[in-house]
Amino acid sequence: MIAAAFVIGFCSGPGQSFTFSVFQPFLLESFGISRGTFAGIYAAGSLLSALVASLAGRAADRYGIRRTLALSAVVMAAACGGMAVSGGLVPLAVSLAVLRALGQGTLVLLGSLLVMQWYARRRGRAMSLAGLGVSLSGAVLPPACFAAIAALGWRESYAWTGGILLVVLLGVAALMVRNTPEELGQHPDGDGVPQPIPKRRADRRVFRSARFWILAIALAAAPFVVTALVFHQASLFADRGISGGAAAGMLSVLAVASAVTTLITGPLVDRFGVRRILRASLLLQMLCLLLAHLLQPGAMMWIYTLLVGAVAGSSGVMGGVTWARFYGRDGLGAVQGSAGTVVLTAAAVAPLPMGFLRDLTGSHLAGLSVCLILPLAGLVLLTRDVEAMEE
Repeated sequence: MIAAAFVIGFCSGPGQSFTFSVFQPFLLESFGISRGTFAGIYAAGSLLSALVASLAGRAADRYGIRRTLALSAVVMAAACGGMAVSGGLVPLAVSLAVLRALGQGTLVLLGSLLVMQWYARRRGRAMSLAGLGVSLSGAVLPPACFAAIAALGWRESYAWTGGILLVVLLGVAALMVRNTPEELGQHPDGDGVPQPIPKRRADRRVFRSARFWILAIALAAAPFVVTALVFHQASLFADRGISGGAAAGMLSVLAVASAVTTLITGPLVDRFGVRRILRASLLLQMLCLLLAHLLQPGAMMWIYTLLVGAVAGSSGVMGGVTWARFYGRDGLGAVQGSAGTVVLTAAAVAPLPMGFLRDLTGSHLAGLSVCLILPLAGLVLLTRDVEAMEE
């Protein structure tokens, strides 16, 4: 199941920012659109992914992860095909939005749900290993797509991508994925008897509870902060006298730091618990925002990049483990899907305050200060006894 979740995470790549960044120049040239227009389409697709996450979670609860994955594979492949044959702005926008929704939101969610169903005591370790699929995708797909575009063209590259996604994901759904260990007469973690973990049936009352919103706000802080900082990285670095080449090179360092942190976060969660690691992540986010204003060429630039990567790597693991820890396995898709709507919405709007305030004030200081609000709020809210709250 870990291997299946790893492959699912890797296949989310065509809907992630790192792949779109490779195709963007060719799309702008082919359709004669501005960067602002493309950014608007991209933002709309990101918001769509937030809405679809909730629906996908409920579908996984009702129809099973396996069937939901198979349907997602067909729709995502169709979106790649739509990108390949788009003849105008409207079909391009629709295809891009669907690809973004399925890649950024649904596939990542399904991989996480699969791990949460099959592991209980060792959820953290399992999620760390599965989460490396997204990290590997970020390292492999950009250069692979660039090479494919050079050899075949961007339309043909999308067509091939859709075909490969369809074959791989349908194969994983058919041959590897099983919705729960109980389907095979097993129990989480491979134990001979089930763990005495209470089931908590998720229903609509959950989304009116203080516990849900405290955890959702705390978990949304990392995607918000990382997206804002990475999106404005070139400008942040330029303001501090750091070249564009160095800014671009630091993204590779960030990816490595993210992968390493993904691998170690799970064991730390299993040992120290969700709340302690989540608090540490929130403190790191605040430190990143402070260092972003104090950036200098040299050691400070490296420390800042490594910390941002650490926050990015830990957030993927925490997003899966936290909800299973507090709500159990029964109806987890509805809880995690709705939480995904909150988290992905935060990531979608993250670049806006820093961009707007940079234009208004000529500096990133005000924007960085505003971004502090979310992790600070999460840290304050986590001082409450979340465990004792009613569901």
